[in-house]
Order: sequence, then structure tokens, then C-alpha cells
Amino acid sequence: MRNKIIIFTIFIIIFSISIVNADDWYDGYGSYYKVYNIEDDTILFQIAREVSRGDKYISSDNKMYEITKVNKKDHTAYGKFIKEIEIPRMNKEAFAINKDNDELPTFKLAQNEVENRKVGIYATHSAESYMPSDGTESTEGGGGILKVANKLKENFENYGVEAIFDETLHEPHDAGAYKRSRRTAVQLIRDAGVYTLIDVHRDAVPAEEYLTEIEGKPATMVRLVVGRRNQNFPANEQLAIKIKGVADEMYPGLVKDIFYAKGDYNQDLTPRAILVEMGTYDHTRERAEVSTEYLSEVMTIAIFGGVEEGKENEVSQEDKKVTPINFEGIEDMDADTKSPMKGAIGLIAVVLIGGLIFLFVSNSGQELKSKVSNLKQGFGGFSNRGNKK
Repeated sequence: MRNKIIIFTIFIIIFSISIVNADDWYDGYGSYYKVYNIEDDTILFQIAREVSRGDKYISSDNKMYEITKVNKKDHTAYGKFIKEIEIPRMNKEAFAINKDNDELPTFKLAQNEVENRKVGIYATHSAESYMPSDGTESTEGGGGILKVANKLKENFENYGVEAIFDETLHEPHDAGAYKRSRRTAVQLIRDAGVYTLIDVHRDAVPAEEYLTEIEGKPATMVRLVVGRRNQNFPANEQLAIKIKGVADEMYPGLVKDIFYAKGDYNQDLTPRAILVEMGTYDHTRERAEVSTEYLSEVMTIAIFGGVEEGKENEVSQEDKKVTPINFEGIEDMDADTKSPMKGAIGLIAVVLIGGLIFLFVSNSGQELKSKVSNLKQGFGGFSNRGNKK
């Protein structure tokens, strides 16, 4: 009997794990994935985010790899080369005309055709900090990442973009953080009417992965993360590729790579959403703040157009006006409303499945048939009593 109880417990644990919807991974500082090229065992990249089979990665030289093998125990993975990615090219002459025009702010000519030049900025992992500057890697009540996000907001405004930064805290840093930040993202879209959502993070790998200089200034590289588990993936993928293309032309090395992660990251809310990793915890926050100056410039071009080769001063009809988002029932997807119901349904399912497994394991076929028959009779009697009332 004792062995049967142990087996039953194991099944309960397995089924409980299967219904947990974790969009992220975090295992303490010093723990991160190393991803190797399956062809020659060279390291492709390192990341303190969960890596799963089927994830994709675009390297700094625009080569796409697909993750084919993952060892979660020692945090290693292998990627297979898929193809070269064609990155949109920027018309440097058109860009120079806009940038050198003293009478108009940079990119104003193109932006005038866009009715809504608003970006929404928030930080799901609001406690993230930078060890050398903040004295710790995580700060309860708001970390250094909020200062980086605010600097990004200020720099967007320098380019004529209305940036709205929501400083709402979403602690603790766990798999539920994205559910908590969902309300913030919804409010930015619905109430503030932003055109694009930017979730600001920082990585937790060694500093060497991100250190760079831009125009002689100590800075950090930026990783773009796209969630591949939602209906907006194709549009958000193209946005990320476009951002990298503009960055490659203007400030080579600013955008280090693009990671296609298994999670959702609330990018199902809009086809213009991106997650940015502003460096890592092991270098100064000031490096990340410097990079926001260049990233805001790059993203202004990528989002609002005007200098893409062959599309100078051209804005597509779909970009002239924000695509309406249907918010009917969207609160049901919020952490405060969806999670309790989803959790209750999941728990009921686990108990029912576990109970059936336990009956199967602990009884012979004849005994099981007898108990099921008794159970049906019990429900029948209950139903009959209910009909008499």
C-alpha cells in the first residue's frame, strides 16, 4: 500500500508541474544557459533565461540557429544553423538629410505621417539592479532597471516621441511576474493609447557578454527578446529584425542578437511589442543608460519609418494609425482575474486524474469496476434526492 501511495504522489507532482505556465526562468545569480553550436561546440551565446527546444536565435552576424537539444540539469543547449537572415537596409542618404536638418527634429519628416507616436515603457522584473552601481543585483521596492527605463523614456522624447513610463512594481522576480505586469501592459495600451510596448530588463550573465563602446563611450549591448507563443509573433519578429537592421547600420554592435523564446511575455497584447535586455547585472548601470540614448534613436527610426531603403518618407497605411485592439474580455487574461480560475480548474483536473490513477494502481480490475459502480449509484442517489426537493 505504501508503494502505491508513493506512486500516486509522483503522478500528482507530474501533473501539477505540467499545468504551471512559467514564462521565464531564474535560478539565482551565477546560473545561466550556455548555448553551443552543434557543429563545432563553439559557444553561440549565454543567457539567464529559459532555453527550450524550438527556440531560435539570430546572432550578431545575422545567422539564425534553432535550439535542438537542451540539458536543463547543467544549463547547456545546442543550436543548429538554419539560414542567413536578410536584414532591412537603411538608406544612409535619406537618413543624413533628416539628421542634418537643423530646422526639424531628427526623423520629423517621416514621423509627421504617423498619427500616434507614443511608446509605452515598463519593467516586468522591476527589482533588477546593476551590482557595481546599485550595490546589489536585486532591490526590493524598485531596482536600477527603473532608472534605465526612465532614461530610455527621456531619450525617446528627445526624438519627438511621446514616451510613457509606468513605474509599477511587479515583484518578486519569479514566473508570475509576467502575469502581474500584464495589467500594466494592458493599461498602457488601453488607457494611454501607446503605439509600441517596451519591456525593459537586464540579463544575468557575465559582463563580458555585453560590454562595448559606442562613439568612444563605455556602453552595453542590447539583446532583443521575442515571445514565439502568441498570435503576434510574426509582426513582433519583423519589428525586432528591423530594429537590429537599423542598429547595424547606425551603431554596429549596439544590438547584439535576437532571442526567440518559448514564452509569451505579454506580446500577445499588440503586434508592436519588444523585450529589451539592457546589458547585465555585472557591469555599471551607467553603461546601460548610455545605450538608451542610441537605442531610442534606432527604435524611433525602426518603429516610425522614413529611412528604410526603398521606403524613404513612406509610411504604410497600417502604420499611419494604430491598429485597434479588442479589449473585450482582456481583463480575464489579467493575473488578478484569470489565474485564480485557471488554477482552480487545473487543481480539479489534477485531483480527478490523480484519483483515477490511484484507483487503477491500488485495485484489481474487478475491484475497480465495483467501486466505479458504487460511485455511479451514489451520484444517482444524490441526483434523485435533489429531484425530490
